[in-house]
Order: sequence, then structure tokens, then C-alpha cells
Amino acid sequence: MDASPEVFELSRFLNAFNAESDRGAALAAAAMLDDRLSEILTAFLVEGASAKELLLGFNAPLGTFASRTAAAHALGLIQDNEYHEITLIRKIRNEFGHSWEGVSFESGKVASLCRQLPWLGPAEHEAQSTLRVRHSFAVAILLTDLLWRTRLAASERRAVRLWPNRTRDE
Repeated sequence: MDASPEVFELSRFLNAFNAESDRGAALAAAAMLDDRLSEILTAFLVEGASAKELLLGFNAPLGTFASRTAAAHALGLIQDNEYHEITLIRKIRNEFGHSWEGVSFESGKVASLCRQLPWLGPAEHEAQSTLRVRHSFAVAILLTDLLWRTRLAASERRAVRLWPNRTRDE
């Protein structure tokens, strides 16, 4: 049985992600989720230049992780819990990215944000797990769901439609 490209991509990412420092893991997780959101939005929006202008390039309205997260949620492409978890992971990334001093998953604000992530690992391991492990499980489960979401969004791709209140013949 052949594995799907999504399985290979998830495996490649998790191998690299697990080898990273805390800072590297936080940055890599956010980058991967941001890429998935961009792919989901691209698959859903009308094919063409206007969608690319929204998502890509300098000053693109949907060119940031935060704007892509909000847009994907507003369009119904991600669920409420996914929106909340991605927002927490983005904030964790920001804490690592905006400090040159040593930051870890056990540091102040990062620890507080990690504690807000749901525990998605085996129940019997939650009590002795670290905040990095909590973050890792949240990232892995989100990616598992979002890697296939692109296919689902593509099945509902928007198309330019002609509206009945047109006043011009074309």
C-alpha cells in the first residue's frame, strides 16, 4: 500500500522538528502551519492572479501567519479549536522570535501559552510530560488534520460567478 504525499511530508517535518532546539521547534512549527494555511487558502480561492495577490508578495493582505489564520477561520476552512490552537502556536513563535536571550518552552510567557494548548497525547503521559511535548503533540495533530485539508478545500474551490443583477452584457 502506497502512502500519500501528506504522510511523507508529515514524517519529514516531524523528523526535522524533533531534532530542533526549543527555538527552532517553535519557529519550524509556525512556518509549517503558515505554509499549510497558505495552501488551503490557495486551494479554496478562485484560481488566478487575484488570489495570488492576496496571499503572496510584499504587503499581501493575507501574507502573514495571523492574517492567514483569521481568513481561513472566517471562510470556514479551519475549525474554532484549530483557530485557537494555531493562534497560541503563533504567539509562542513570536515569543521565541522576538527575544535574543535564552527562551525555552518552560520560560514565563511561553510556558503560560503552552499550558493553554490542549493535551493531545496519551492521557497516561500528560502528568509527567514537558511543555515542549505538549506543544509537539498539538503541532503534530494540527498538521495531521491540515495536511489533508488542502484536498478538501480544493473540492469546494470558489469560482467567479455571474450575478443575476448584472446590467451589462458581456
